[in-house]
Amino acid sequence: MPLGCLIGHMKDDATQSGASVPPDSDEWDAFARHLAGESTDAESARIEAILAGQPRDREVLAALGAALARMTREAPHDIDVEAALANVKARRDAAGVTPIDQNAKRWKGLSTSIQPRWRVPVPAIAAAGLLAIGVGSWLAVGGARAGKSVAPAARMLATGVGVRDSMELPDGSKVVLGPLSSITIASGYGATSRDVTIRGDLWFDIVHDERRPFTVRAGNAAVLDIGTRFAVRTDASEGVTVTVTEGSVSLRQANTPARQGVVLKAGDNGVVRIGGEVIARRGSATEDDVAWLAGRLVFREAPIDEVRTSIRRWYGIELRVTDPDIAGKRLTASFAGESSDRVLEVLRLAFGAEILRRGDTAIVRSARGRTRSK
Repeated sequence: MPLGCLIGHMKDDATQSGASVPPDSDEWDAFARHLAGESTDAESARIEAILAGQPRDREVLAALGAALARMTREAPHDIDVEAALANVKARRDAAGVTPIDQNAKRWKGLSTSIQPRWRVPVPAIAAAGLLAIGVGSWLAVGGARAGKSVAPAARMLATGVGVRDSMELPDGSKVVLGPLSSITIASGYGATSRDVTIRGDLWFDIVHDERRPFTVRAGNAAVLDIGTRFAVRTDASEGVTVTVTEGSVSLRQANTPARQGVVLKAGDNGVVRIGGEVIARRGSATEDDVAWLAGRLVFREAPIDEVRTSIRRWYGIELRVTDPDIAGKRLTASFAGESSDRVLEVLRLAFGAEILRRGDTAIVRSARGRTRSK
C-alpha cells in the first residue's frame, strides 16, 4: 500500500515524541482509510466503536476530517522559488492529479521545464495530507491528557506518492518537497533559531539571518545555512546527501558542535555517510542532482537500494529483488512521467531480468528463474 511508507515514519515520529496515538498503533491505516472514505462498512463500524469511548480522539478526527475536506477544494498560493524554481504554480483541479508546473528554472546557466505528468489517485493524496496534519494534533492531545501545558505543536507538511509540493516558511524561506517526503517545523520556530526536520527529497531557498540560524536535521546529519539554496536527500544509498546550488552551507554529523561542520559552496556535493563520516565533493554537482524539481527521476550508476527507494516514492511500487546477481547491479536511466509499466519494462531490460507485477509489488528475478520454476 503506497501510504505504508508515510504511515510508518509518522508512527515513528509520534512514538519518539511520546505522543498519544490511536488506541492500537496498528490502527493508523484504518483511521486514515476511515477519514479518506475508503473503509468497508465493517471497518467503519469498528472505528466508530473505538471512538465511542474516546471523545477526545473523536474531536481530533473531526477536525482532521474538516481539514481533509478543505484540502480537496482549496488550492495553495503560488510560491516564487526564483533561481532554482520559478513560478511554482497552484495544484490543478484535474481528477486525480496534483502537479507542479514551472515556466523556467535557472541554475548555473542550465534551463529545464517542469512537466506536470505525474499522476496519483486522489485518496492517496488526501490520506497523506490527513496523516501529516494528524501527527501534530495527536501530539497536542497527548499533552492535554497528561495535564501538561502544551506548547504550539510542531507543524508538518508531507507529500504522497508521486506528488511534489511547496511551502513558504514563516520567515519567508521557501521549501519544495519531492514525492513521499516530509518537513516538520519545530515549535517556537524563529524565536531564537529556525530548526526543521526532514525526510525524503527537499530543496530550500533560505532567508539568511545570523541572529536566528537555520538548521536542517536529516537522519544523522545537520545542515546549517550560511545564506544559500540547497537540496537535501535523506535516503541516498550512501547516507544523507546535500547539493548546494547557490551560496554555502555547513554540513556535519548530527549532535556534533557547529564548528566541526564542513563548508560546502555552490556546485559542491556533500554526504554524511551512515557511519558518520562527512565528505565534501568539490565541484561535482550537476543538474541531475536536482532533476526531481523538474519532474525527472534520474539514476546515475545507482545501486538497487536507491532504485527501490525512488520507485516506491514516485510510483508506490515495492521492488523485491530475489536474485543476488541482480541485487549487485547498478542502473543509469532517466524518467519523466512515464507509466509504471514502462518504468518496469526499462528495469527489466537494464537488469536482464524477469519482473512479475502483483499489485503494488514487483518481483525482480533472473530471467532464467522461469526455467528453474518449472
